[in-house]
Amino acid sequence: MFLNILLKRKQFIKYVISGTLNTLITLIAYNILIKINVNYIEANVIAYLLGIINGFICNKFWVFKSDGNTGTLFIKFIIVNSISIIFSSILLILFVNNLYFNKILSQLMSTIITGMFNYMMNKLWTFS
Repeated sequence: MFLNILLKRKQFIKYVISGTLNTLITLIAYNILIKINVNYIEANVIAYLLGIINGFICNKFWVFKSDGNTGTLFIKFIIVNSISIIFSSILLILFVNNLYFNKILSQLMSTIITGMFNYMMNKLWTFS
């Protein structure tokens, strides 16, 4: 039964694995940038961009296995991720400045929240 559930959710599981790798790349880059005194919002944007590049490659060729035009898919992917980075930055500011959460924890939480949005948009629009 558990195997049947996993097989039905194979694409989502691949997305979670890909997203975890993207998150690791983003978090490592973010931590390095914070350690060298880059502003936390700028660090978030730079780190997020690195995750976007890896995410597009994983999503196009492994998660959604799309054979669509790479340029068109990449533009859609950038649009979805641009919305996400804005939302992520707003959440980050809210968590750090208003709720006084740790900058690293705040970045992780905003990444998880925007990751759910990304999956739905990429599944239903970008790679459909």
